[in-house]
Amino acid sequence: MRRQRQYFDAQMGVDHLSGCILNVVHQRGETVARQRITIEDVAQAAGVSRQTVTRAMKDMAEISPRTRQRVLDAAEALGYRPSRFASNLASSQRSHAIGLVIASFRNPYYTELAAEVLDVATARDWQVVVCSREQGTDLELISTLAGQVDAILGYFVAPEQASLAAAARGVPVVMFERTAAVPGLHSVDLEFEHGIEALLAELRSRGASRFGLIESDTATEPGPYQPTERRRAYEKLAGPGSLDSIVLAEESMRGGAEGFQRLWNDSPGLDAVLVFNDLMAMGAVHGAHNLGVSIPDDVRIVGIDGLSLGSVTTPSLSTLSIDRLALAKAAADIVDTLLEAPGSGPHESIIRTVTPQPLWRESA
Repeated sequence: MRRQRQYFDAQMGVDHLSGCILNVVHQRGETVARQRITIEDVAQAAGVSRQTVTRAMKDMAEISPRTRQRVLDAAEALGYRPSRFASNLASSQRSHAIGLVIASFRNPYYTELAAEVLDVATARDWQVVVCSREQGTDLELISTLAGQVDAILGYFVAPEQASLAAAARGVPVVMFERTAAVPGLHSVDLEFEHGIEALLAELRSRGASRFGLIESDTATEPGPYQPTERRRAYEKLAGPGSLDSIVLAEESMRGGAEGFQRLWNDSPGLDAVLVFNDLMAMGAVHGAHNLGVSIPDDVRIVGIDGLSLGSVTTPSLSTLSIDRLALAKAAADIVDTLLEAPGSGPHESIIRTVTPQPLWRESA
């Protein structure tokens, strides 16, 4: 029941935020990221002190109704929203909320991650607001969430980390799979090199010698394509004979199927294929079946993610499994540390690391 209540609260938060996000999206042609408005800007516009702004925003009794209204009018005109994170620190408030931004609700990896975050948050009596990049850009989502939550977790692809920090307006941001390099941003990194090294070593021990890779062509959008950390680790470890056996494909099951067919036609003799994620790998298995290619007899196929869905495919999918509970716990530990830290930040980056582990099933 507690889990259901937490999920209901999260969905209520998503519904509440959707209107704000849509309002920003409708203005996307005019502006992408607003300039950060601070309490000092409001004080200057209203002709009062910083302390008076704080009293007005908290409806304290030490100022006149006329002054309070002048401050509120100035705040509304400027679009100022006080940081919930800073307010909670100042008031020693124990009830906290976090935002979670995922790439898509359509990819089961992200819904499984969201479930783990909800469990970890429930244990801490935190509320969770979940949204996806299908609702807006990184900057739009962070800017909207910053006035509602104490910390923001998620997968972010905006090229400039400084712009993410500015959009957060002092609210801590914890990024998954992207190393933080700006104060106020923190990260839980995935050590793909060690995981892929163990994966390839075991594949070699099972007789594989010619490797191929199906890479996502959209993982670094909205910017131009850049090799992902998964590809860079593969290129370093697979050996020179495998560097030409790489294809880019749409990040979907259909893309995985089409990618496998192109890879198989362009690189005959492959005996093992690593795929960007499990969803694409399931498509690759389907593409192999359509070509009459037997798995694992003719070629071994391995995904990356560790989806529970992979255990019921035919054949069941071998994968480099990402411990999503470990990701959620590491991110929550970072937030705990920041909530207990003196001052409202931005704090120097905190970085944690999780190493994916091979999970062997029938496809390899």
